[in-house]
Amino acid sequence: MGIARHSIEDLKKRTKISDFILSTTTGKLRGSKGMALCPFHGEKTASMSFTDVENLFHCFGCKEGGDVFKYVQEINNLEFQDAVEFVADNYGFKLSYTTTGQNEDFKKYQYKMNIISDYFIEIMNSKASKKALDYLNSRGFDSSDIKKYSISFIDSDIENFQKYCKKNEIDNQDLKRLGFMSSNDNFLFKNRILFPILNIRSEIVAFGGRALDDFGPKYLNSSESLLYKKNKNFYFTRDFISSIKKKGYVFLVEGYFDVLALNKLGYSNVASPSGTALSSQQLEVLSRYTKKILLCFDNDEAGLAATERVLELRNQIGNKLEINCLNLPQNYKDLSELFENNPESFKDILKDNYELVEYLIDKSLSITTDKQRTFEYFQKLSKYLSPLELDVSLDLLAKKIDTSKDILKRELTFHTKNTIDNPSSPAKSKTTNPHLVFQEIVTADIVKSNFSFDEQVLEILNLSDEFAKTVNQLEKDGDKDNQYTNISYTSEQYDESISRLYLHFANIKINQLIKEFESSKNKDFSLLQSVEDIKKKIEIYQSTL
Repeated sequence: MGIARHSIEDLKKRTKISDFILSTTTGKLRGSKGMALCPFHGEKTASMSFTDVENLFHCFGCKEGGDVFKYVQEINNLEFQDAVEFVADNYGFKLSYTTTGQNEDFKKYQYKMNIISDYFIEIMNSKASKKALDYLNSRGFDSSDIKKYSISFIDSDIENFQKYCKKNEIDNQDLKRLGFMSSNDNFLFKNRILFPILNIRSEIVAFGGRALDDFGPKYLNSSESLLYKKNKNFYFTRDFISSIKKKGYVFLVEGYFDVLALNKLGYSNVASPSGTALSSQQLEVLSRYTKKILLCFDNDEAGLAATERVLELRNQIGNKLEINCLNLPQNYKDLSELFENNPESFKDILKDNYELVEYLIDKSLSITTDKQRTFEYFQKLSKYLSPLELDVSLDLLAKKIDTSKDILKRELTFHTKNTIDNPSSPAKSKTTNPHLVFQEIVTADIVKSNFSFDEQVLEILNLSDEFAKTVNQLEKDGDKDNQYTNISYTSEQYDESISRLYLHFANIKINQLIKEFESSKNKDFSLLQSVEDIKKKIEIYQSTL
């Protein structure tokens, strides 16, 4: 059940952002505008500007900004709907709600998921869980940890579980829709320790199961369901969001026990893709809460491949990310093993982190001292680097393998030219920024539709004068070389290109508007309103990916 849009707008007209800012930080209001100490970063001089007319705030220091709901959301660590309800309560405003079939489905199945979760906790608290408890104790987790992190258990008595479900009006179709049963009616979890997979609202949407016997895979997740999308959800604990906001960065690790190990060490700002390959959608989700990521995947080939994949994915999202890697000692397979054997060493390891490309180069050098092989590995990485990143990385590589940067640049140019001149080469003939690929697909569709623009294309053209100029020139000159006419793509690729291109240009436009606002003498808050309008559209486009 969501709040009606008109109700949110009516509430916003009734509110004053100064009521919430001046009750949570030190500031002064002159007329309808004011300045205050920003509560989102430490400072001694007021740098946060706000206005009651547009109900907007903006910090010139940390760049945090938004409307009254955004302020309440951030200061109280709330979801958007909760923030709106919080504001409404303060003014005695009665909100109107909308009810859709899908929302009702989510509510119904969330309720059933909670009933099932209660059963798993009940089994964990029974004699049937002795082997599970012994195993968890051996990994360094006691009864208080099990309760705190809601770790539960399912034994092999599936008949008892089915009786419980029937008693609570949960049938096999419900279990399938919740991801507990396969299409051929097999129950996925037997004799497994269960870790609750939460959404951002801390609701259980799925489970990850660790086997206690040799039957089936060691780790197994719920199937995709109405509540759970593997390419968007992570495994984390209930303090995840508040901890990210407090520390300003997030750890990205490989497994369930790695997440719990860091929690035990005092770091709740940690998430795991939970046994699935990291997706651009998951990185997109993280980027909404922080731009700083610390990677610590397993010390094996799969962990290295996962780290390389992050380099590949980071340019496919709208926000620019700062990604570093922890250098886990080779004698530990993963973070959980370090936690079990030498937890005191983690603080030193945390200090010993490296920028993503440098980390990967060092990993290559730890495997071989052959300059040619290291260069070939770097060449593979280079296709994911921007021109500036490539230049900085060449400086780094030159020092590490004691070779002139000019020689490395010529070598890189030589190999690139050789690839282009040799069509039979398996390597790609050119490298490009991902957004240019999306731009080509959208441009091709514009050409094929004879420059008939729909609403989504117009939104993108309004964001980027440069792209609009390119399209206008193309309409004037025509596609003489069939550069765009010959581009083929599926409807799914086009839809993704529209979303990715909007996100790319939207973030650039937001930065331009904020710079314009900060440099203007009279502080035109209508510029910030434009920023908020774009941010709302960003949320819509992000939800399609």
